[in-house]
Amino acid sequence: MSNVASFLDSAAARQPRAQALIHEGRSFDFAQLRSMAGQVANGLRAAGYGPGSRIALACGNRPGFLAAYYGILKIGGLAVVLSTTLRERDIRFQLEDSGAEALLTYDGPAGAPGDASYGEQALAAAEAAAACRQAWVIPADIAAASPIAGTRALSDLMAGQPDHARTHGYAADATAVLLYTSGSTGRPKGVELTQANLLAMTRINQALAPRASTRVRLISTPLFHVMGQVCGLNLAMLNGETLVLVEGFDPAQIWRLIVERNVSYFVHMPIYYQYLMERADGVDTAAVRASLRLCATGGAPLQAGLSEAFAERFGLPIVPGYGLTEASSIVAWGGTRDGGSVLSGRGLRPTTVGPAVPGVEVALEAGGALSALPGAQGEILLRGPGVMKGYLNLPEVTARTLRGGWLRTGDIGRFDEAGRLDILGRADDKILRGEEHIYPAEVEAVLKAHPAVAEAAVIGVPDDYLGQEAKTFVVLRDGCSLAAEDLLGWLARELPDGKCPGLVEFQAALPLTPTGKVARHLLY
Repeated sequence: MSNVASFLDSAAARQPRAQALIHEGRSFDFAQLRSMAGQVANGLRAAGYGPGSRIALACGNRPGFLAAYYGILKIGGLAVVLSTTLRERDIRFQLEDSGAEALLTYDGPAGAPGDASYGEQALAAAEAAAACRQAWVIPADIAAASPIAGTRALSDLMAGQPDHARTHGYAADATAVLLYTSGSTGRPKGVELTQANLLAMTRINQALAPRASTRVRLISTPLFHVMGQVCGLNLAMLNGETLVLVEGFDPAQIWRLIVERNVSYFVHMPIYYQYLMERADGVDTAAVRASLRLCATGGAPLQAGLSEAFAERFGLPIVPGYGLTEASSIVAWGGTRDGGSVLSGRGLRPTTVGPAVPGVEVALEAGGALSALPGAQGEILLRGPGVMKGYLNLPEVTARTLRGGWLRTGDIGRFDEAGRLDILGRADDKILRGEEHIYPAEVEAVLKAHPAVAEAAVIGVPDDYLGQEAKTFVVLRDGCSLAAEDLLGWLARELPDGKCPGLVEFQAALPLTPTGKVARHLLY
């Protein structure tokens, strides 16, 4: 079995001096990236690691992530990629759950004032995890010493090692990457992805857009997320494209880089496009129009009218997709092969994401029957080459999720008359109010069309009479005011009968997961 690290090898062989990576004003070519990954791989081998070794990687969007990620894969290791927003307790759980034998962590900022830095918490977690016997710190400058006293840096692991490292082949069923679910509804689960999963979905994604649209990719989506790895790293290496990496999210920086670096492709969660539009004053619209060719999103519904407003100003729509970690990336896509969008027409819903991508089969299950016919509604089931191997250490959960060759996503959807998939929400988010079934995503999409509403989330809360009531949490736009009864009256006119929430609470902000989804388990 091949290895996605071979994408970097091939690009470096074809175009060694072509610009591969830009980060904080520094530029790296493909030969330099291959050399850094090779030194990491040889350093890990010298430290006693090899095929099957479980190496945890917790790093922001910086060159060290690429060197470590491909270095781990080059030796045939299992890359346990951790979120950079975890606290020490959760880092330790994931290190122990995965059986990680070593840790490569960035220094990272503290999650809250007064906290230890991410790196300090990660190192403490590694020291407490029984199997984790070594750790190295990844500074922003890959050649720098560790900024944490008494610890070794990635440069120490790389020091004196040869540039070239053989890229290992994996057994067909061997886990290559372990990603933990975001935990928006509970404790994260370790998703086991094989090289076959990653290779297939990278190539499927390659065919979804013209190369002219993706020649310079700006990635501020966290690289610990499957979207960042497939639609960022692996596709850029496969195509030999330039990757502009950004740590954190600063709209002014994003707009500046789009213009300065002639960025053609940008991807992020819907809420970040809203932030970009809210902070677009003074942006050189003509320069952005001359550069951008494809803007993609996923993970949540677009705010009503956001794609149209973006297109009116910058000349192209925001193209949504639907995917999940368990499927290794996008499985439904609203774009066309020439970079346009299939999502047009009267009555189109903000929750519509497009048809299934080639090579992936999508069906809806209701009452034990599967259907892909227009109008069908039910739980979304998938099968295709990106479907995960399973959940680590959770055989019963895996057996419930992978049945009869299908991945049960837990999401509820329906097909429209054009065969496009509409995402209604999570099955376990469904609110049972008496005899009414309310899907939060359906209500939220309508709420976000209100001119005073910036963000909204709907959850079910206990009700002595109905069993559950739908409660809406709303963030208003700056300078706007709105009474709860006025919003509920507006919703009652906009929603089908019986779908209007009974409760409203205004908040300054909604809690988010690291990838920008609403952390519903923190709402009550």
